[in-house]
Amino acid sequence: MRFRESLFPSDIMETVMVLSADAELNAAIAGNLSDYNLQVFENPRSIIDRIYNSPPSLLLAKYEESIMQFVRMLRDDPMFSNLPILILLGRDDSLSSSWHELQVDDYIRFPFSSDELAVRVGLGIYRSKRVVETNPLTMLPGNTPIIREVQARLDTGLDFALAYADLDHFKPFNDKYGFSCGDETLRMTARLITNVVKQHDPANYFVGHIGGDDFVFCTDIAKVEKICHEILDNFDCIIPTFYSSEDRESGYIISHDRAGNEKKFALLSISIGVTINRGGWFKHYGAISNAASEMKKFAKTIDGSVYKIDRRDHSGICA
Repeated sequence: MRFRESLFPSDIMETVMVLSADAELNAAIAGNLSDYNLQVFENPRSIIDRIYNSPPSLLLAKYEESIMQFVRMLRDDPMFSNLPILILLGRDDSLSSSWHELQVDDYIRFPFSSDELAVRVGLGIYRSKRVVETNPLTMLPGNTPIIREVQARLDTGLDFALAYADLDHFKPFNDKYGFSCGDETLRMTARLITNVVKQHDPANYFVGHIGGDDFVFCTDIAKVEKICHEILDNFDCIIPTFYSSEDRESGYIISHDRAGNEKKFALLSISIGVTINRGGWFKHYGAISNAASEMKKFAKTIDGSVYKIDRRDHSGICA
């Protein structure tokens, strides 16, 4: 059994993106990674839209200064902090011992043996899947880095907004349309939230995927309302495309609730609850998380896509 087949079920096609303009190198990669969904890009400009919209399982990057600058830019983005990156060295390339400056996970020198590249790529993806810090579906930071990021902001006394978001009626949608369609809906939601938050707050934003249909983001207080409004508008514009024409026209689906009863459910919507840390109101993750969760629960009591911002003064909170 080949190494890659022993790690991943045969029905999963992992995506590997290649960033290289070297035709000979790219041909060798294609010849050794036929088991992967291989996508080749010649320069950072050509890859940037695709990598943000559909993050790969691993990135192969040729060792060149412009590409290394792009890699460092990716690493500064929370969305790609745990993306496995393997650099491709030429025959005469030499590496500095300062690995922290390269910000990559592994390297391989070309020409490589027939199995070596597949083994390195397979190991890189396998290691990333064992790290619980990244959600495997969306490649966004998971629970541990979410807690760490929010607590770090609290520890520095930073003023920021914390938002919790989830989808309304996701389970009946998932039951009717299947897990594959449900997963694609979650990936779309992750891309949408990330793109909107990053567009408005590129220097200080953070987006995480708690799990299931629950997401979280941190951003500047002055920008959070506009961000929430734009997320809702875009979500409501895109989500009907995930339904059949019959369900779109009806405005609802027939599915089952958690008790197994058949009933009508409205089309998917998104609810966002926001709380604010101003002047060091909150000291611990649990306290600010509870406040954001309360606002999300309040938002979910209202039909349709809604955001609610906590306007209360939390200056008396000591935890």
